[in-house]
Amino acid sequence: MKELAGKTAVVTGAGSGIGRAMAKRWAEAGMNVVMADIDEVALDDAVIEVSQVGPAAGLAVDVTAASEVEDLLAFTVDHFGRAHLVCNNAGVAGPSGQAPHELTVEDWQWVLDVDLWGVIHGVRTFVPHLLAHGDGHIVNTASQSGLTSGAVISAAYYAAKHAVVAISECQFHDFSQRDSGISVSVLCPGPVATNIMHDEAHRPERFQTVPTPVATEHSESVTSAMSDVIASGRPAHEVAEIVHNAVINDEFYIYTDPNIVESITARHRAIEQRGFPTTGRMDADITG
Repeated sequence: MKELAGKTAVVTGAGSGIGRAMAKRWAEAGMNVVMADIDEVALDDAVIEVSQVGPAAGLAVDVTAASEVEDLLAFTVDHFGRAHLVCNNAGVAGPSGQAPHELTVEDWQWVLDVDLWGVIHGVRTFVPHLLAHGDGHIVNTASQSGLTSGAVISAAYYAAKHAVVAISECQFHDFSQRDSGISVSVLCPGPVATNIMHDEAHRPERFQTVPTPVATEHSESVTSAMSDVIASGRPAHEVAEIVHNAVINDEFYIYTDPNIVESITARHRAIEQRGFPTTGRMDADITG
């Protein structure tokens, strides 16, 4: 998509962080912007900010519900005629410093429903729309954790983000075989200064664990260290600029941390040599 002006971008998780920054960047590029988020207060504030740059509209959406993502498409068509660029960006981190067997069923369901099924619902809803028009671009937000693994981030998060990378790669192959006119990118950011470590405040009741699990000294230590790493991460507006340039240049893998390639290379080498799994950069940042 070399030309963005006058077209319409849809961004989920647009109330804060990377999503909000992307929405603003698309508006600066001359696009109409549809913004979605589960946090209505943050969303309203973000829409006001982006509207000062260009046409923007917001809809409260829980991306874990297929019907609400379908409503988002209808909302987009009603406001701006069609979608051209769709950013399936909404995400949560989940509990930190817990082993896979220590995560509750609700933990697994919450992270997978938002981080994986949110993307699936976005793909199933918006791709047919783009195919019908014969052009467009999808940006699926994964993470550098979709290319590595480790012990400090939730295993549910790693699992979801690996799946998002795989889905995006499958989309690329499908679009190429169809000669569809549609492109796809997968965003794999490293630490970004967002409020993702506070996402428990927006965990829906159906995903709550009762009684609330007691934090351990280890999980509290890891969570504190992760919060520090995230707080010192790359500014969201820089990530938005990287995504903008990747869409313009039709790039598939989008990195915000060029050093992640070292971790990817080490992981692939271990796979090729049938060695033991390596850890990613987040583990190195936290454990040294």
